[in-house]
Amino acid sequence: MRKSDLFELVRQIKAIAPEETPIIVGSQAAHAVTSVLPEIVQQSIECDFLFASGKTETRVEVNKKLGVFSSYQLQHGFYADALGLATVILPTGWRERLQPLADENGKVVAFCAEIHDVAVSKLIAGREKDFLFLKEAFLREYISIDEFLKRAKLVGSMPQSEVLVSRLE
Repeated sequence: MRKSDLFELVRQIKAIAPEETPIIVGSQAAHAVTSVLPEIVQQSIECDFLFASGKTETRVEVNKKLGVFSSYQLQHGFYADALGLATVILPTGWRERLQPLADENGKVVAFCAEIHDVAVSKLIAGREKDFLFLKEAFLREYISIDEFLKRAKLVGSMPQSEVLVSRLE
């Protein structure tokens, strides 16, 4: 996804839910750390947005208007996936590490999960596309192994953490 597409999604989300601060938690969060994106990020047609307010109706509305198979996706070729806190697993302290995403005028329009937090979340999710993202992020040195392992330890007390052991071996 191009950065301009990402900004367009953010604008559309703010039109639907002006009280929400969009938080990008998937691979598109790489936009906050580099302008040279891995191919897997560029080719992706989705952006995962976390709605931390917990308002189910907001997520439902965003997914209906901007989500997969919506008229928006059919018209523009990309879509938003509105997620709640029960869906996304991020290391403890993730809120304090959010990275601002500024538009071409320098105005912060959204926040992105910090790239090491995204990496741990992707390892837990464990889909093929997640492993491809991790491979590219390590190869391009967007994430360091030491920081990645520190963040992985932060999810150690969560029930979902048991998948990390087998995936880190």
